[in-house]
Amino acid sequence: MRKLTTLFSLFIITGLLLTACNLPKPNAAATASGDRVGTAAAQTVEALSTQFAPPATLEPQATSPIVITPSATTPPETSTTIPTSQPCDRADFVADVTIPDGTKFNAGDSFVKTWRLKNSGSCSWTTSYRVVFESGNALGAPASFNLPADVAPGATTDISVQMKAPDIAKDYESNWKLQNPSGTIFGTGSTGAKAFWVHITVNAPTAVMFAITNITITADNNNFTGACPHTFNLTAEITSTAAGKVTYWWERSDGTKTAVDTVVFDSGGKRTVTSTWQVSATLDGWIKIYNDNPNHQYFSQYPIKATCSS
Repeated sequence: MRKLTTLFSLFIITGLLLTACNLPKPNAAATASGDRVGTAAAQTVEALSTQFAPPATLEPQATSPIVITPSATTPPETSTTIPTSQPCDRADFVADVTIPDGTKFNAGDSFVKTWRLKNSGSCSWTTSYRVVFESGNALGAPASFNLPADVAPGATTDISVQMKAPDIAKDYESNWKLQNPSGTIFGTGSTGAKAFWVHITVNAPTAVMFAITNITITADNNNFTGACPHTFNLTAEITSTAAGKVTYWWERSDGTKTAVDTVVFDSGGKRTVTSTWQVSATLDGWIKIYNDNPNHQYFSQYPIKATCSS
């Protein structure tokens, strides 16, 4: 379009020039007039040239480069946890199923201790794993014994062992750990160094007062019939609560008393003493024992009968 406009302008200018060249020049006035016409034509051409001149070339303006500054962003948080490998053999204590710490027993009492443990390692426990005594007092338990069943990682198991309270009154602690088939011993806690244990107290023996609690009399035949004189063979069983010396005598329904006799107890229990009673005539009577020490007490009388035929 710009080219067509330029060509059109040139045609007009050329036409005006040709017209100016062909105008008559009769005289100076005419020449002056012709000059005025030429001047006018030239001015017209200049004006048109200016009007239809192509636009001036624009020099590129210096511009500042556009700088895109990225907006500040918070980097995503990253975990600071460093993964660690789970140890093969490790245990966690779960509970004392029986015999909590501080349970009291009398000397010689038997009991069953049961722990509940969790396999917190990565390896399964088989029945080749053992429970082993580590320190303290074994309380009559074996030094080691096998697990009762396999235990998978993450599972729990109950471990029981028969124990016995010692004879001396005091506190006792028995510490135990586990052992794998290769002989490596491990326990509980994050490092596997802790044992699991039982802690008991054995009571001081209660002082038992020395006393006779019972005397039982028997005879070979306490209802005799036959020829007299006849001798009854008598036996008495004396029961004591503790060690000590018992003094006693036999006493009969006819008023007879035997001499004072003694029997010594090394501990509480029963002892047997004997005596005889000879009768010469028919008798319907009794016999008993008087405990002079420690009770100062009669016990139940025992019936004695004799029917003499001659």
